[in-house]
Amino acid sequence: MKSLLVAAMVALAVAGSAAAELVAKGVPDGLLAVSPAGRAFVAYLQGDAVVLAQRTRPGQWQRETAGRVARGSSLAAFSAGAAGPVAVLVDPARRTLLVFRKHGGRWTRTVLEGRLDPGVTLGWPGLTLDREGLPVLAYTRWRQRSRLSQLVLARISRSGVVTAERITTNGWPASYVPPPAAPVVMANGRVHVVETYGISSTVGTIEWLPTRKSWTGQFISGGIGDFPVGPMFAAAGRGNVLYAAWTEAFLSWDEFPVTLASHGRAIDANFVLDRGLTTGLALTSRGPQVAANQWVSGAQLGLAGDAFAWAGTVTGRGGSELDGWIDGLAAVPSTGVQDLLLVGQGGLSWFRTRGSLPIHVTLNAETQADGAIAISGRVRGARSGRVTVYRERPGATREIVASPTLSGGTFTLLDSPSSGPVLYRAVYTDPATGIPYAKLLREPVG
Repeated sequence: MKSLLVAAMVALAVAGSAAAELVAKGVPDGLLAVSPAGRAFVAYLQGDAVVLAQRTRPGQWQRETAGRVARGSSLAAFSAGAAGPVAVLVDPARRTLLVFRKHGGRWTRTVLEGRLDPGVTLGWPGLTLDREGLPVLAYTRWRQRSRLSQLVLARISRSGVVTAERITTNGWPASYVPPPAAPVVMANGRVHVVETYGISSTVGTIEWLPTRKSWTGQFISGGIGDFPVGPMFAAAGRGNVLYAAWTEAFLSWDEFPVTLASHGRAIDANFVLDRGLTTGLALTSRGPQVAANQWVSGAQLGLAGDAFAWAGTVTGRGGSELDGWIDGLAAVPSTGVQDLLLVGQGGLSWFRTRGSLPIHVTLNAETQADGAIAISGRVRGARSGRVTVYRERPGATREIVASPTLSGGTFTLLDSPSSGPVLYRAVYTDPATGIPYAKLLREPVG
């Protein structure tokens, strides 16, 4: 009876959405989480307010202010479990670590770090929830002068008591930047911690496993490189396999590869993208998927400044490129459903799809003898509808070139831009889910 009730609750919670749902108008950044029952949550900052939005029914989001933080603070991690959602924030200087969660019907604020020694900053923290839905965090304290780090694992009890232990105590490993870390609750309930670092043209990623009185480190990736960029994501899959995803900087090659590593019976690590900023990891029925944001810089078009054109990408089987910055990717447990959080011109938008991202857009652009640009492409997985083609330059508002009708899934058109070089992007919005599938050309034309 219990399993049938749980199945019915999940079926109701994951009922599909026919279109995009705007969660926060004009908000440029947020984080996504999905509870074990399939309930979607989005966390974001509005001024100094930490806002938690919960999807209560199709098109309806209930919003609460969890607390206040210093302006310029950042959302670092977000998760939702049996006890409700948990948000982790760091202050602008990365010297204060705060956790917001609901307890007894009200939001509580727990300070994990707030009195660091001068010259010490925090690495990007990772968050998971134990079997009771209670927070488990991993983070590093990093000394700028010596570049030495200390890895910490912290737990918060139901009553709010913090228990912290140092996994590394002697400043190892050294790193050019504060090492990001992520905890993982394995199938047996034990917590493993993954951290990545970079020093002296070497990058390494370590999985820390608890022993009786200490911790043992196992390298799951390593090689030539400079340092990690952004957060680390980790999760435990079937067969007690640990997965981890992150971005590294290879400055000599102007590359920022996205790595996906796994550790089960064997260790495996591969680049899944050559240049992207990692923003999510989801374990789906088709295997692990990594969300990352690829880019084309204004410098590639000969433009001054540091503007970028972004291309959100989900790698792995069933992945695709999307229009907008991907802020979150989550798989709903045992349902084959996955959620997306995209940042677009309107703000934060939430999407839900079943099984995979089945549509893929391809795009080509060639300069003709008369200076016109011949554009062609295909929308695989769709044979009808319209595709919108944009002309773009990083840092400027994009312009619509045309919205041709698909013919057997293909489209063609001519464009005569007034100046160049330019980028082109084709966008097809799936009428069933509202997901904007896209393809941004990586090389300028004209």
